[in-house]
Amino acid sequence: MNILVTGAGGGIGQGVIKSLKMIKDIDIRIIATDINELSAGLYAVDKSYIIERHNSIYYLENLKEIFKKEKIDFYIPGTDLELKFCAKNKQIFKSKFNVHTIISSLEVIEISNNKFKTASFLKKHNFNFPKTIYLKDLDVKSAKFPLIIKPSVGCNSIGVYKINNLKELTPHLEDTKNVILQEYLGNDETEYTCTVVKIGNQISPVLVLKRKLRFGDTYKAEPIKSKKIEQYVFEVASKLEIDGGCNFQLRIDKYGKPKIFEINSRFSGTTPFCSQLGFNPVEFYLKKSLGLKCVINIDYNSTVIRYWSELVVKKSLLKKFSSNQKIKPVITKQLNLFS
Repeated sequence: MNILVTGAGGGIGQGVIKSLKMIKDIDIRIIATDINELSAGLYAVDKSYIIERHNSIYYLENLKEIFKKEKIDFYIPGTDLELKFCAKNKQIFKSKFNVHTIISSLEVIEISNNKFKTASFLKKHNFNFPKTIYLKDLDVKSAKFPLIIKPSVGCNSIGVYKINNLKELTPHLEDTKNVILQEYLGNDETEYTCTVVKIGNQISPVLVLKRKLRFGDTYKAEPIKSKKIEQYVFEVASKLEIDGGCNFQLRIDKYGKPKIFEINSRFSGTTPFCSQLGFNPVEFYLKKSLGLKCVINIDYNSTVIRYWSELVVKKSLLKKFSSNQKIKPVITKQLNLFS
């Protein structure tokens, strides 16, 4: 099985690669791409390519060439930037190259990419949701604090602020374009990230992680059992036409109700966390697509801690990559905390 993973320089792409390498009972050949040869994930796979950015007129041609040359079976996008592109081209890739792109429909991507649309979807289908309005529609006199202000479309917690009073809100009133306000839910101790995988009508169990963030990314997480959260996320995932992994971020409000404030319709940055705890989201999808049994055995007695590591690459290999735009990685033994 030949699997293409893009965005090998980022956490999502690298997490997918790690999870693929944990699957021992399927013969998997991993092909990775990125726009820069200084991307660690490129050196952890069987074949690597440097390609254009997702918005380049040459990006589609780059992919088509790789599809044909490497006989790709599955294409897993590893960046948020290409999700709409993948959704729009999914059927073309399947009909012309027999490549299955693991991506949800364009409608689902647009719901999950836009936090106002996410809240509207939840409200429409009678799920718990955080009260959400566009900043431009706010009646300042009736505002109840604290509030959360954020871009309707954003990532990595950029532009997200807790607003405690009118004085803190005032500077934000100068530019209200595509900015939303949401009710402030719970606190950092009641925030969870949840993973579920859907393929056709088959839905995986929900893995709930209590997490700690650093610059918008999860760096510590422990799995917890919560029937209330699991059932809520399962029901939302059942209603949403997902294809592949999906990440739901939520908090518990003052009444004990879980409320989703963000959906990422893709394999998330916590994919390797899940995989090492006994639920490999990528494995679940691949095995269900092949009609194979996938064993899930979540270790609730462990915690995952993310840490930095380093990769040493010979300059000669970088030079070869720069000139040829493709390599078969050969990396010497690397140092890590546990070697």
